[in-house]
Amino acid sequence: MRPRPYQFVPLIMALRLETTRLLIADDVGIGKTIEAGLITSELLARGDANRLCVLCPPHLCDQWQNELRDKFHIHAEVVRSSTIPRLDRSVPQGRSLYEYFPHLIVSIDFAKSDRNKPLLLQHCPDFLIVDEAHAAADPGYLGSKDQQQRHALLKEVAADPARHLLLLTATPHSGMEASFQSLLGLLRPDFLSFDLHNPSEAQRRELAKHIVQRRRGDIDEKWLGGDGENRWIPRGRLAEWYEIP
Repeated sequence: MRPRPYQFVPLIMALRLETTRLLIADDVGIGKTIEAGLITSELLARGDANRLCVLCPPHLCDQWQNELRDKFHIHAEVVRSSTIPRLDRSVPQGRSLYEYFPHLIVSIDFAKSDRNKPLLLQHCPDFLIVDEAHAAADPGYLGSKDQQQRHALLKEVAADPARHLLLLTATPHSGMEASFQSLLGLLRPDFLSFDLHNPSEAQRRELAKHIVQRRRGDIDEKWLGGDGENRWIPRGRLAEWYEIP
């Protein structure tokens, strides 16, 4: 697996932060999974993180397992209703599977239930990736109970300021400003008080440290030769905080 140069941008941003907390909002097809894998590999290799948990929709669990294993040699166990019996047989008596396995991929809808959430929170790894994060934004009083439960889970997990957190979504803004801002609040609680329509220059600089979004039009899809190698050339700013429509 050979990453394209623009896929290193979130990694560089992550390494500039004492605790990695990023919203990666690149368009579909640009490579958010690759970008998250690069960050994961680096943090684990440096010892800045010891254990990983990916929270994602149930239909993406196997895809995440394959991507982490095949591209980054990270072996993670999938936790959902159908895998619990097999995993429990491997866990020593008196220990939780959330504690025993170093790397986990958990269906967020499985994890958010009142039955399963306490065990995950008790033994949650120090590095968390949330895929399709827009489905866990605060939907407000009119939103579905499922989405409210997902957001409640993430709020509790993000409450530990030392936990590394990556939020991945190609659709960070649904048109509801409060919902989008609830995602920012998971990265840093003070982002909840920012005026996103008219941020100060200092606020814009702080947001830019934690948010990266590239649209397809931002990536120049012309192969350019150089020293015998082809490379992808990013067009425009590589990192920008998400502009509210």
